[in-house]
Amino acid sequence: MDAKATGGLIARRRKEQNWSQGDLAERLHVTDKAVSKWETGRGLPSVDLLEPLAEALGLTVSELLSGRELTPEELPKAAGEQIMESMRKNRRRIWQGVLAALMAVALAAGVYVGYHYATSVLGRSVTEADREGLRRQAITYLSSRQEQSHSEFVYNELTVVDLEQKGDYLAALCVDGNGHWEICIYERDSVFPDRWRAYGGTFGTEAGQIFDIDFRDQQGNAIIIMAGWGLPRDIEGYSFKIDDVTYTYSKVFAGMFLDLFILPDSGDVAFTGLKLLDENGNPLPYENPREPGLT
Repeated sequence: MDAKATGGLIARRRKEQNWSQGDLAERLHVTDKAVSKWETGRGLPSVDLLEPLAEALGLTVSELLSGRELTPEELPKAAGEQIMESMRKNRRRIWQGVLAALMAVALAAGVYVGYHYATSVLGRSVTEADREGLRRQAITYLSSRQEQSHSEFVYNELTVVDLEQKGDYLAALCVDGNGHWEICIYERDSVFPDRWRAYGGTFGTEAGQIFDIDFRDQQGNAIIIMAGWGLPRDIEGYSFKIDDVTYTYSKVFAGMFLDLFILPDSGDVAFTGLKLLDENGNPLPYENPREPGLT
């Protein structure tokens, strides 16, 4: 749309009607200054004024946009070109909007990831391969809850003896400088899935005990961690029941084991009927397997 050509056409048609700028302005409910800007090419009528302006001047909208009167043969072509130009402008505006939205999403994602990295990853989550990092996390978590135990722990001598990972959970079997055994639980980082953060655990168990941790996660899965250390050497496996289903495992080696189970949609978390098994899967005559002194 050529502002000067359109302005000249408006002025010429107005004068042919013997109207002043004020007369035309009154018909369109605008000011005479607005009409003056149109006619001098210093401004253009708004989209909602194109049709009433063209009608008042005895023109078509296509002629008004073209800045000249058109022959009957030229009118369809001019209208088509104006429609295509409008579509191109609208398409550009749509893509500009989409691009702006994508940039806003990318910026928000970058801010979130950066904030999460600064508040969670730096010093607060580690990779599974970083054994020393896992040890430091276990020390930090367990020592902060030492008042829950009656035992004296030597955390600066804590050692990670074994690791077991399933799904979004990692369990570490640890022992401190006084021979106290602990279990530390880590959960997977929600943004950086190769990293882990300590968030649970238990401590104060002694050699010769079997200990368990069980809870339900936010998805409703039953999470069970089983561990034992200092057990009689003839123990090769164990079994237990959940919801009348028997689970049997034979991973006990040299009197020690650590297992982590995720049971989807389990109706119960706590297990019953814990039995210790020999190498043939037969129950051993040990009673109270969670108490010290099995031998």
